[in-house]
Amino acid sequence: MSRIDNNAFFADFNSLVDLKRQAQQDPDAALKQVAQEFEAIFINMMFKNMRQANENIGGGIFDSAQTKQYTEMMDSQMAQSLANAGGIGLAESLVRQLQGQGVASSDGQGSGLDSALSDVSFLRNIPTLNTEQLQAVAKKAANELAQAATNSASRSIQASDVAFESPDSFVEGLWPYAQQAGEKLGVDPKAILAQAALETGWGKYPMAKSDGSPSYNVFGIKADQRWSGDRALVNTVEYRDGVAQQEKAAFRAYDSFAQSFDDYADFLKASERYQNALEVGDNAAMFAAYLQKGGYATDPEYADKISNILSSKWFKSLL
Repeated sequence: MSRIDNNAFFADFNSLVDLKRQAQQDPDAALKQVAQEFEAIFINMMFKNMRQANENIGGGIFDSAQTKQYTEMMDSQMAQSLANAGGIGLAESLVRQLQGQGVASSDGQGSGLDSALSDVSFLRNIPTLNTEQLQAVAKKAANELAQAATNSASRSIQASDVAFESPDSFVEGLWPYAQQAGEKLGVDPKAILAQAALETGWGKYPMAKSDGSPSYNVFGIKADQRWSGDRALVNTVEYRDGVAQQEKAAFRAYDSFAQSFDDYADFLKASERYQNALEVGDNAAMFAAYLQKGGYATDPEYADKISNILSSKWFKSLL
């Protein structure tokens, strides 16, 4: 059975005609190939819709009929390459459905658009549809997927989305920021990262704002009168006369982990209370001890907890 060459460019919906012919000739043997071809057409249709949306907003100063033609060719080739590389899972889903491994397939052979859209064995309906119907199906599917992607992107990120699954991922994700802050302060970056690990439970419990979005505050810096930015009002444990008690306090909120580390460095440099800590910054244990002495935290075991984290296996491999 002939198949559209992997390196060939799709030209609008001409390939749908070949797709229809392949399904008619040998639908069982061509199942995977036909599904992959349809996914390529589907992806290409998404590209077309996105390009058209941009054109409706207004084209660029270098746009022309020639650049549009080559852009379409590039999109078509990209769609084919994506489908060949695994695509977005549409081909695999179609194969599973047709083979009965997913949702039970229908035996109906309706030729209408609504029937094709509702029939999970869509490939069985390909021989019954004309090019216009196939075009409408692909366009509808592309629009729905684009809308779903837009809805997903517009969903506000939640604190749980930035939580780290393990100490390994925490160290890997935040170590570069600790190194930058350490260089800025003249402090061992391991001490900085260990403090962040203590404040956030190795990143498993990120501080959230009232709407559930992340504050990215990994050092527990509170929002006092010196802070004019966003805030996160959360419950915290403070030690009063050596006794732990629950309190609600406002903490600084940032737009990223990078901002949190930058503000942490500025916070320490701007305060006289932590100058002794910065002077011994190359000694991680002493740095933690002087932070506690300077009043960074009310926990009487704050420095010891940081030292314990520093001696953990996750820090021994850090240079």
